[in-house]
Amino acid sequence: MSTTMNSGLQDALIRTRRFFKPKEVVSPDGRTLLKVGGRSGDSFYRDRWSHDKVVRSTHGVNCTGSCSWNVYVKDGIITWETQATDYPTTGPDKPEYEPRGCPRGASFSWYTYSPTRTRYPYIRGVLLEMYREAKARLKDPVLAWADLTEDPERAVRYKSARGKGGLVRATWDEAIEIVAAAHVHTIRKYGPDRVAGFSPIPAMSMVSHSSGARFVNLIGGSMLSFYDWYADMPVASPQVFGDQTDVPESGDWWDAGYLVIWGTNVPVTRTPDAHWMIEARYRGQKVVVVSPDFADSTKFADEWMPAEPGTDGA
Repeated sequence: MSTTMNSGLQDALIRTRRFFKPKEVVSPDGRTLLKVGGRSGDSFYRDRWSHDKVVRSTHGVNCTGSCSWNVYVKDGIITWETQATDYPTTGPDKPEYEPRGCPRGASFSWYTYSPTRTRYPYIRGVLLEMYREAKARLKDPVLAWADLTEDPERAVRYKSARGKGGLVRATWDEAIEIVAAAHVHTIRKYGPDRVAGFSPIPAMSMVSHSSGARFVNLIGGSMLSFYDWYADMPVASPQVFGDQTDVPESGDWWDAGYLVIWGTNVPVTRTPDAHWMIEARYRGQKVVVVSPDFADSTKFADEWMPAEPGTDGA
C-alpha cells in the first residue's frame, strides 16, 4: 500500500471521520476538524471546588494527631479539606511540625456523608426481641432485663448470636433504657464494683470520655482502659505497667539517640508524626523495631527484631 495520502482508499477513510466525529471540517483534505463549544462539563469541576467559607478544624475521631485542617464549606456542606501549614515554628535547631495530616484526614468528608455511616442505635435482633417481650409481660425494664439475662437458655441464645450480624435498628429511648436497666440490675444483685465501664477515648471526645469516666466512678464501678477494651493499640503498656500508652511528644524523638519502635507502626498509625522519626534517623539516631511483621517502620530500622507471633502475650 502506498504510504502517501494520495491513495483513494486512504483519502476516503480520512473523510469518513466526519461521520464519527461530526464537527466542522476546516481543511480541504479533511484532516483538520474543528470543535466549537462543548465545555459545559467544566462547570462540574468549578462547582466541585467552590466554597462559601473556610473554617479551621481537626479530625479527632480516634486520632491523637490533632492535625490542623482548613475545611471548605458550601451551603453548610463540607466540600474538601487541605492541611493547614501555619504551625508555630520549633526554631532553627529542629524540624518543623508542618507538614502534618494524612490521607484519612484528607478524605474525612467522605466518611462524614457516607451512606454506610451509623446514625442510629443498633441492637442484636434476638436480644431486642426477647427484651420487648419480657418488658411487655413484666411492665418494668429492670425486671425484664433480669428475666432474660438470668435465664440460662435465653442468655445463651443472645450471647451465641454475637459475631453473626443480625443487628436491627432501635430507638434511642429504647437503647438507653436497656443500658440503664442493665446497670440497675447489676448493681442491685451483684454490687456496683461489678460494673466495668468504658467510654470513648480522650482523643475522640474529651467531654464524652470525662462524663463517662465520671459516671462510672460515681456509681462505684471499675473504669477500664480503652486499650484493654478494644485492643487495636499496644495492649502491652496497660497489661505490663498498668497504665495506658505513655509516649513522649513526637518532637522529642529528634533529641533521642536511640529509638525503640515497639507496638506501633509509625508511618501508618502516627502518620503526621512519622517525619520526626525519619528525620532523626537521617540525623544518625539508631532505630530498633520490634514487630512480628516487616512493617512500614521496619525499613527505617538499623535492627529488626521479628518477634514470633504468640510467643509474647503482651
